Parts: sequence; C-alpha cells; structure tokens
Amino acid sequence: MAQSARNPWPVRLAIAGAVLLLLGAFLLNSQGDAIDEAYDPRVMAVATATGPGSEVVNLEAGCYYAVTLEGENNVDLNLTRIEGSARVADAEENKICASDWFPMSADATAFIITSGWDVEQEGEYALDVTCQEDVDCANESVYLVHTNPYQFAILSSPGMLFGMASCCLGLTVLPLAGVILWLARINQSKGSVIMMNPDGTMTQATELTPEMMAAFAKGENPLQPKVEAPFADTGIGQTEEFIDGKQSVMSGSLLTTEQVYALMRGDVEEATQQVSDPFADRPSPSSKNPAAPKKDPNTKTIASWDEGSDDSVIIETSNRPKIQPLQKEKPNQPSNNDWKSWDEV
Repeated sequence: MAQSARNPWPVRLAIAGAVLLLLGAFLLNSQGDAIDEAYDPRVMAVATATGPGSEVVNLEAGCYYAVTLEGENNVDLNLTRIEGSARVADAEENKICASDWFPMSADATAFIITSGWDVEQEGEYALDVTCQEDVDCANESVYLVHTNPYQFAILSSPGMLFGMASCCLGLTVLPLAGVILWLARINQSKGSVIMMNPDGTMTQATELTPEMMAAFAKGENPLQPKVEAPFADTGIGQTEEFIDGKQSVMSGSLLTTEQVYALMRGDVEEATQQVSDPFADRPSPSSKNPAAPKKDPNTKTIASWDEGSDDSVIIETSNRPKIQPLQKEKPNQPSNNDWKSWDEV
C-alpha cells in the first residue's frame, strides 16, 4: 500500500532556519572592524587615562561611561567641570546613566563600566584618577566613552545589520518548524486507521479515501496487499471459455497427472511417454445417460378420430403389464388347535 506523503514544511523550515543561523554567524564574524569601531572603548574613547592623575578633555552634553578592563578597576574616578582656569567646587554626580551602548570587542576582551556621568553642559572637564587603598594602579587604564553617538552605530554597518537580522530570523523559523511538525503529528494520529492483517501484523493508513471506506463497509481490508492467484502471470484462468487440453497432452506440451507423479518418482521414461488420448479410459457422456425408448404417441388412433371413422383401432396391449386386482386378506379364524398348542407350552 502506498502510504500518504508526510508534510514537507517542517523539514524545509528547519533547514532554512539552520542556514539563516549559519549565514548570520558568518556575517557577524566578518564584521570585526565594525564591532571595534562601535563598541571597543580602546578605539572609540574620547579620553584615556593611565595610572593616577588628571586628564583635561572637552566634552559635549550627553551620557559618558568610564570603562576599564576586567580586573583593572581598582581606581576611584571624579569628573569636574572647569570654568576659565579653575575647577568648579563640586564634581559631577557619579551616576551611570541609561544607554543602549555596552562595551565589547571582536577579540572577546572583557570590560567593566566603572563610573558614569550625565553631562549637561558642554565645556572642559577634568578626569581625576586615584588608586584605591593598598593597590597599585600605575598600569591600569581608564577609557572615557561618549555613548550617545554610538547607541545605534550598529545600524550604520550593512554587514552587521544583515548578520543580526539573519540570526534573529533563523531563531524564529526553527521553533516554527517544531510547532508545524507537532501539529502534523496530531492530525496524523487523529486521521489514521490501524488494522490487523491475517498474519497478525498491524498496518496503519494515514489517509482515508472513499474507496477504502467502501472496502471497510464490505468487511474487507484494503490495507492488506492483494495476492494474485497462482500462475497469474501465465494468463491461465483469465478466460471464461473452456480450454480442452487433450491436444496439448497428445502433443507432449502438457503433462498428465500420471506423468507428473512419474517425474516425482524419477521415472523419466514413463513421464516422457506419449499419450494417445488422455480421456480414453473415461466413459463418454452418452454411455452415462442412455437414451430412453420413445413412447408410441398413438398417432393412428388420433388420426382415426380426426377422420370420423367408427372403426376403433385396437391398441396392442401385448407389451403392457397385466394388472391384477388387489384381494382382501381373510382373517384367520381361531381354532381349537391353537388353544391346544398353548396348553402344551
């Protein structure tokens, strides 16, 4: 039986999702320079301070992060605005402002955001770096990053944009393939029929056709493969006309039962012996049913009646059996001899 084809869409979607993931990963790996320009503090910092000291830098209004390498954040930072040649008495409030930017690099270097400031006025600012107690920070660097221009820098790189879109689309298509496969299995289990074959095996049909339903109504099993009759490929039994095999037997192209048994016994001479008439020893149909004698229709008597003759034709009755009338059996009259026989007993 030809089973119904499964739904091809789950496999297609799974393959498409895997291809999209691989393509996105390849595009992202090829965008190392774009990632460093937009997210690596060592490349995009507006100011860099190494060791304890102060750095003066012109800042625009916006959100600023002080970023250090992981394990090199043993410093205290202050940002103070300069007016003229003197510093303002109070430093800027150390507050990590909200931003969509985060530090990372193509070489997988780990960074830590140490401090943050929300600068409201444009001007000169002094970044003061001091080491924490009992810690030497002479070789530790601090990178001051203006995050506002780089929050959406990823959208300026076509390769990065396509790579991220491909990864997101692949992560969406793969679960969709799983959902479609689950739904297909549920529908398949609801619309399937399992029947037991005569040999004890089980056969399942996932698609019910009108022909199969008609066969079920007749008590037949359409799931069982149809077995052709013996010698079906030879054409024997395909005609309704009677085939007389006498000529084939006499010509030697068809063996009789005795010749087949002779071959089984190994008697080739008897098996190859020519048979004149295989039905010679069988009585003919005429001998089985002998013709009944014809009865005299009394045509002469009927003809005389039609002519109106008064002479009656005497019908020969010599061959007819004589019928004797039945005679009543006379009851035996009891006699004295019968009583005597009883007394003697």
